[in-house]
Amino acid sequence: MDAMNPVASAVVLLTASTVVGVLALIHIRTRQVDGLNLRLWMVLNFLLANVLSGFAHVLGWSKDRGFYEVLTGDPVGSTSGLTAAAWATFLGSCALWAGLVVPRPHLFPARGGSCDVPRRPLDPENLYSFAAAHRVGVGGVALVLAGAGAFGLLKVMGATTDQTGGRIIAVDGGNARYAFLAGWLPWAVTLLILVLASRKRAPGPAVWNMVLLTAGLATLAVSATWNGGRAEIAYVAFPLLALMLPRINILRWPLMVVGGVALVGFIILTTSQRVGATTDPWSFVDWQWGRFSMAAWASNHTALHGSLHGETVWSALISVPLALLHFAGLGAENPFRSMVEVSGYDLLGGEDQIYVVPGFSSEMMLNFGLIGVVGGYFLLGMFSAAVSDAYSRSRSETNRVLLATIGSTLVFQGIVGQLESFEVFVTLSILPLWALWIAERVFRRSHDTGQPLEPESPQTVRAPWQGRSLHH
Repeated sequence: MDAMNPVASAVVLLTASTVVGVLALIHIRTRQVDGLNLRLWMVLNFLLANVLSGFAHVLGWSKDRGFYEVLTGDPVGSTSGLTAAAWATFLGSCALWAGLVVPRPHLFPARGGSCDVPRRPLDPENLYSFAAAHRVGVGGVALVLAGAGAFGLLKVMGATTDQTGGRIIAVDGGNARYAFLAGWLPWAVTLLILVLASRKRAPGPAVWNMVLLTAGLATLAVSATWNGGRAEIAYVAFPLLALMLPRINILRWPLMVVGGVALVGFIILTTSQRVGATTDPWSFVDWQWGRFSMAAWASNHTALHGSLHGETVWSALISVPLALLHFAGLGAENPFRSMVEVSGYDLLGGEDQIYVVPGFSSEMMLNFGLIGVVGGYFLLGMFSAAVSDAYSRSRSETNRVLLATIGSTLVFQGIVGQLESFEVFVTLSILPLWALWIAERVFRRSHDTGQPLEPESPQTVRAPWQGRSLHH
């Protein structure tokens, strides 16, 4: 296939990737064992970020493309890494599907060592709610966090060193702690909503819960706009939606439709303000979500400068410990370059230009080549499936908030982000949720347990790797 014209090769491989993605969606949907629908979201995000954006770029649908042009050379695409990017997309789609369905370890198993995954997530009334059992304590902590987050947000907004289109890109070192406080504000809102919703545990009062959810989503939208406002809003809203949608019954579909339209409109408006008005709809795909061309950039970068041999991975692994040292007032520099520093220097001419995020395919290829792409997506799929199944089995609302937040990070950072930001998102950025998780295990009384499933409750199904035999 490499002997073919590079554009023709890319189209064939992108078409094959589309087929793999569609088959994966059908396969996953048919099994219907997915508490967060996380498997579906991961495949859909891969198709959008890598496959659809690849078609938009290669076939010239998009006229206003991103930071790297794959249609260079004679023949077209011969000197840009186009073929390597197409192979990375096809192999990555296969590896992601495999990782999502192979056997995986259990996180937060159900009591009694059960390995069964409920066919549908447990209803809210079958969960133990730490927020309901300790409304005053959890609500008080949430209010304190909300005040601290609002204070941090005001400090950050008044002390920016780089701001683009209303989005804060960087803050002075002394203000980094305020950025974390501002980042905790959405989780304070989430906890407050859960405390208020737990006053009425039955799913019947859908209007009450609908009002709470709508108010919470509006507040989350405002609290998340300072550091991006597009994917960030969806990222912080995902856990709240996962916990609250089962509580509003028939109202969930109208809310999802209206909310989805509003989010798409906001994304288009914000992107237009930042990159300029355009009448080309495909430019939004190829610019905002386009990670296909970044894989081509990574291939060419490796050919010119050699493999990074895991440098950005090491940078990601030590980023959180270094951040903790900074918070303690101890200066410690990261000896490794992050992914955005490498791309910023190569594409924009300076390591301080850190707002180009090439994505997961590109980072794996830059460090380990095509083997890294295959292995990386396989592990990403396995971890995503483990989180989704853990959510389905969990009898604790606190567990579910934490797992839904990790799942949200996988969707909105796992494929289009970088390893370093993912590690920060699931540790320092959600410290309030980890603290609540620990508090539940310390202060929960022995009789505070989730209600077991009733014998006549919906059937459960064996985990996907154990076959499809049904039983009560």
